[in-house]
Formats: sequence, structure tokens, C-alpha cells
Amino acid sequence: MLKVITFLALIFITLNANKQITHTEPYYFSQWYIHYDKSFYIKNKIDKNAGIHGEEQLNNYTGKGIKIAIIDDDLDIYHQDLEGIVVKTYGINKEDKLKSNHGTAVTGIIAAQINNKGIRGIAPDAEILFIKHNTKLSPKEEVLLFKKAAEWGADIINCSWISYEVSKKAKAKIIDLTKTGRNKKGIIIVFSSGNGNQNNFLNESSIPNVISVGATNKYNKRAWYSNYGKNLDIMAPGGNYIGLPALDGFTHKYISYKKPNTFTGTSASAAIVSGIVALMLEKNPNLTQKEVENILKQTSDKIGNKTYINGRNNYYGYGKINVDKLMKRVTQCK
Repeated sequence: MLKVITFLALIFITLNANKQITHTEPYYFSQWYIHYDKSFYIKNKIDKNAGIHGEEQLNNYTGKGIKIAIIDDDLDIYHQDLEGIVVKTYGINKEDKLKSNHGTAVTGIIAAQINNKGIRGIAPDAEILFIKHNTKLSPKEEVLLFKKAAEWGADIINCSWISYEVSKKAKAKIIDLTKTGRNKKGIIIVFSSGNGNQNNFLNESSIPNVISVGATNKYNKRAWYSNYGKNLDIMAPGGNYIGLPALDGFTHKYISYKKPNTFTGTSASAAIVSGIVALMLEKNPNLTQKEVENILKQTSDKIGNKTYINGRNNYYGYGKINVDKLMKRVTQCK
């Protein structure tokens, strides 16, 4: 269990002459992927550039008015950090006992509330549409779930999972939504690349129209487990030697950044990107799917020791997400 040390999480960020945001989330100090706490970084030997470089942007934009569909395995709808943000659910029986914590952890990274109780989500004012998938996801069910997200008006669909091999029908539906969704601006669909340290070429993250996200570690390098390949787009923190603090659906409390009870993987990386895309769309709702994708690629930091050819390589894609850079580019698109 994490020890509550509120004074370490207390920071003041001035948004303008008349307004300040005060961060009093007890575990905010350990959210190294969005917050730079010098003492925490030094103590845990975290590279100073390991985060996503956009803390001020996260206080100017909160995903207000943006709908994020999260397709995942289960959700603790009673968690205190999710109160009021989960506006629709599909496949969730409120009386069933939680069988997996994955969906809860992913949802918290995206949109945990600013309520002085736990962690801060990247887009805490977004509307969450949670769609539960079965343990064994059939092609028919996969198509149905994407249709449901579109019917509910999702601007973004987060998928912190991949199947072994995507079916032709599911692939066709995903491609269609990236072109025709959001009144033909295209739904932004984000997939984790997977954690097998292998080349992706058959699953959903290999579809050119989706945002395929790999994971970086505390050293600002590719996490050893992160899948790679020609269709990998960008990287985001996923943890390796240190985890990401997250919501614990089993206890209704929180998961520590420390081993062994921690949350890591490309699932976390995809969630970070989905949250950031919500900020982009809040700032400029008219961005098309292709514009969002291009901005992410063009503004990412070139990290690691692999050569980038025409801006990318198969191990880091176009690089690691940089929120300050991409949000400035969003302004130029207005």
C-alpha cells in the first residue's frame, strides 16, 4: 500500500493571472510519466526526459466534451476515482464480482478524477464509454463492440490489447470507422503494440489506420517487452524497472509504482496516448483522424540508439510522444 504523503504531491501551476491549479492527489508525485518530481526522479534513477513533457498542457486541457470508448476486460465502476465519468457501459453487470483489474487500471490512467483521493488521469473531464469484451474475443464480437462505440459517438477508442490475428471483418470495420466516424472526420483508434518482444504483422496494431503504441521505460528507452514492426507508430511510457501508479479495482484503492504490485506494459502506453488525443480534440475538435496521426508522428522525440530513416524505425516508430510539441502543432491547425 502506498503511503499518503500529500505535501510531496502539492504543486502549484499558474494558468493565468487569476487562476491556479493545485495538485493534491496523494500519488501524483509518483506519476513520473506526466509529472517531474526531481527528488522522486533522482531516488528512482529516472532519466530526466522519461516523461511526456506536457504537464502545463494537462492543466490547460482536461478532455472536456470528448468521448473516449475503452474496450477492455472489466471495470470497477464503483472506484472513487471514476465517479461521474463513466457515462455508459456495455457488458458490465453491476452485481458481478470483478474478475480482472486491467480495464480499471487503463481507465484510471486515461481519466481518473482530480478529487484529492488518488491519482490524476490525463483527461479527467472526458466522458468514458466502457465496453467489456469477453476473455476469448471472437471476430463477430469484435465487430459488434466497435459498432457500439461508434453508435455511442466515440471520438476515440482505446484498445489496450491485441488478438493473435485480426479477422478480415474486424479489420474492415476498424478501417471504416477511422474514415467515416465522427461525421467523416474519423474516429481515432489507439492500440497497444503488445508485450511479447516480437514483430507485429497480423494483429490489430498492424493496421495502418490505427495508432500503434509501444512502451518506453524509466531510462527513456524502449521497454524490452515492447513489440515492434513496420506499422509501429509512436512510443509512450509503459514502465519496466518502475511501474505506473494505477487504480486497483479489487480493493477499490490503488496500485503502487513499486514492484511487485505494479502496472506496466504497452497497455499503459496506449492509455496515455488516448488521453493525450482527448486533449488535442478538446483544443481543436475539427482535427481529422489523419491530422491527429500526423501530428503525433511529426512531433515525437527521436529517442533510443536505433537509426531513424525518414523519421522512423521499426523499434521506436516515429519516436516518443511529446505533449508540448504536439499541442503547439494543434494550435497551428486551427
